[in-house]
Amino acid sequence: MLFKNILVPYDGSQLSEEALKLALEIAKMTGNSKVSLLNVIKEIPLPPSRFNMKFHSTKTGEDLPATAYFKELYRDMQSDMMKKLERKIAQYHEKEPAISIKAHVLIGSPLEKIIDFTNHHKVDLIVIGSVGLRGISRIFKGLGSISRNVSEKVSCPILIVR
Repeated sequence: MLFKNILVPYDGSQLSEEALKLALEIAKMTGNSKVSLLNVIKEIPLPPSRFNMKFHSTKTGEDLPATAYFKELYRDMQSDMMKKLERKIAQYHEKEPAISIKAHVLIGSPLEKIIDFTNHHKVDLIVIGSVGLRGISRIFKGLGSISRNVSEKVSCPILIVR
């Protein structure tokens, strides 16, 4: 099977780093694969009772309504993460310049965004760490891991790195 579009959900954890290395090895073997590095910034739910609250923006120095403040905050987080991913990609391009690697940073539910990305970008293979930075929360909340939930909801092959 030829994997042309490989997705690596990446959160900076050791296992997501291992998943990236493995995805790049697979891409190198197939010759013309593209690797998409996807980071999802989890959105913090804001109760409607807090919509009218004001938050002080250190960027503009103004007090902003909650929705505007969080929009600015997520935009900054997205920009910062994109810079980190671009630096990561530059490191790997020095070693393997022939492999196409692109970074994507989305905001929302990691599970939903990974599934949507997979469906909209015709992903042929997902290489994902078994437990990421937020993995400990599943122990306390009794939730399944993102990797397990993704594997149950996508139709392409998924390689879970442990």
